[in-house]
Amino acid sequence: MMRRILLPLERADDETGAVALARSLARRRSSEILLLRVEEWPLGGSFGFGWAPAWRAGELGALKSSLEEGEGVPTKILSPEAAPSAAILEQARLRAASLILMPYRHERTLMRVVYGHAAERILRESPIPVLAVPTGGSSAPRITRILYPYDVGESAVPGLRHVIDFAQLFEAGVYLQRIETPAAPEVGYLPSLLFRGKEERTRDDRNARSLEERLLWILRRREVPAEVLPPAREPSRDVVNEVSRNRIDLVVLAKTADSEKSCTTLARHVLQAARVPVLVTREGSLPYPAAGAGSRLRVGI
Repeated sequence: MMRRILLPLERADDETGAVALARSLARRRSSEILLLRVEEWPLGGSFGFGWAPAWRAGELGALKSSLEEGEGVPTKILSPEAAPSAAILEQARLRAASLILMPYRHERTLMRVVYGHAAERILRESPIPVLAVPTGGSSAPRITRILYPYDVGESAVPGLRHVIDFAQLFEAGVYLQRIETPAAPEVGYLPSLLFRGKEERTRDDRNARSLEERLLWILRRREVPAEVLPPAREPSRDVVNEVSRNRIDLVVLAKTADSEKSCTTLARHVLQAARVPVLVTREGSLPYPAAGAGSRLRVGI
């Protein structure tokens, strides 16, 4: 259930597509929007210049009024002052947010070095779903086609629930694309080793087909139209190509503890090259970073 959407915004983000999409989601799901002003500089009170207190002021009242009065969306400002991006995950935990929705800007390498890239860090570290929306434009992206690139593993089926949620919410169709892992080179000269390599590949192909059929069965049972695309042998290239070729509006990626780096890398390529929103979820029983030892978080929207 998508109860609370955390919307962290820099000052240039108040009229972007991220806000419009948050408004659309909140209306459709009767969710509350949690506003947080994010500023990386100046960071500290006594170290700032004379204009620092005014700059740190959140100044989100106009946006809150627009959402509540014009759209009827319950909205709360989390802090009267701006906060660094490092506070986003802590606020998500404290406010029990169901989703973090944030703008994604294509920054130059120098800016990444100086300031870091908040959206990429949140995509990588967040234990709850993160929806990153490329900056530019003031209207909500029209979601009619969703691409789900998936690994052949335990996360593929649980990750599908987020795909179904958005597909039903926007009456969208779904495209499935399996991400192929590189085949291990055949080593040695013994026929038994070569035979075992072929046997393993045959088993992997069988498992891949079985999983694909299972995903299609689940989607069709939920009355979500679905289509299978060719496998992605080079994900950063093949996924982006399919996004452009099929006019995809949203990409959903299911991240696990073993795929954090590759998932974040793929999300970055899609956001920068294809410039479509990306939803990254974390699947499995993984501990929340700020929780006590042994604590577990059930991830879902």
